Amino acid sequence: MNNNRKAIIEYLYLDLNTCDRCVGTDVILDEVIAVLKPTLQLAGYEVIQRKIEMFTSEIAAEHQFLSSPTIRVNGKDICLTVEENDCGCCSDIAGCDVECRVFRYEDEIYEIPPKEMLANAILTTLFSDSTDISNTEYIMPENLKEFFANKDINANGEFTMKKMSIYEPAMCCDTGVCGVGVDPELLRISTALSNLKKSGVEVKRYNLNTFPQEFIKNEEINKLIMGDGVESLPATIVDGKIVMTKRYPTNAEIAELLGVPKSYLGEEKKPSRVNSGNSCCGNGGCC
Repeated sequence: MNNNRKAIIEYLYLDLNTCDRCVGTDVILDEVIAVLKPTLQLAGYEVIQRKIEMFTSEIAAEHQFLSSPTIRVNGKDICLTVEENDCGCCSDIAGCDVECRVFRYEDEIYEIPPKEMLANAILTTLFSDSTDISNTEYIMPENLKEFFANKDINANGEFTMKKMSIYEPAMCCDTGVCGVGVDPELLRISTALSNLKKSGVEVKRYNLNTFPQEFIKNEEINKLIMGDGVESLPATIVDGKIVMTKRYPTNAEIAELLGVPKSYLGEEKKPSRVNSGNSCCGNGGCC
């Protein structure tokens, strides 16, 4: 057998315990592979099947995960686009609204794909020249960010997500948002941090005038000021490490640094991604 001829079929999912569509798709995929495997082996292919749980946001990012469930053949998604609808099971897991993948086949939408659709999609993808996702830039969808952020609540109801502190130059009050002529940037950061706190994220801010002792206590900030002076402020720390100096992070940067959805900063969640045009496997009608 030529070892270069491989059919690596990966199943990426959020949950195989309670999610009906993840469990159902897993069962169907196993049955389809069981049928296809002997034929592919006869044709000289080594068939490798992998199941990978997207247990954390880090694992999801590593695999450039876009939607649950995902089936890939040699790194290529069998669906060319993403269609989703509300998933009650994953919503229950995370305690927030979560959307999961649906499959389009012959102008019908399925939460659990038919066997013939999967068989056709796997073979089509194996012999196609579609793009390997590892060659594209990955941005985690807001839907998944929100799922992982809420899923990270531990048994005590406390968030285990990252913590942020912002050390600011001396200001007239704790936030600098007072009097006339308020700096819009200070207003933005104050609003963003307030919304993060409402979502359960631990964020703190210290200005040099009100909390001078905090600048002395924190070794990283102390070193920064001793070396670069107060001109280096504001400085942002995430989980004890300085990640930004001389300016405030944008809302998008805050969401990225903390690994939380933009909705945590008060930005509205985008509408569901459901395409009414071509099927997710193109014009062929599969998935």
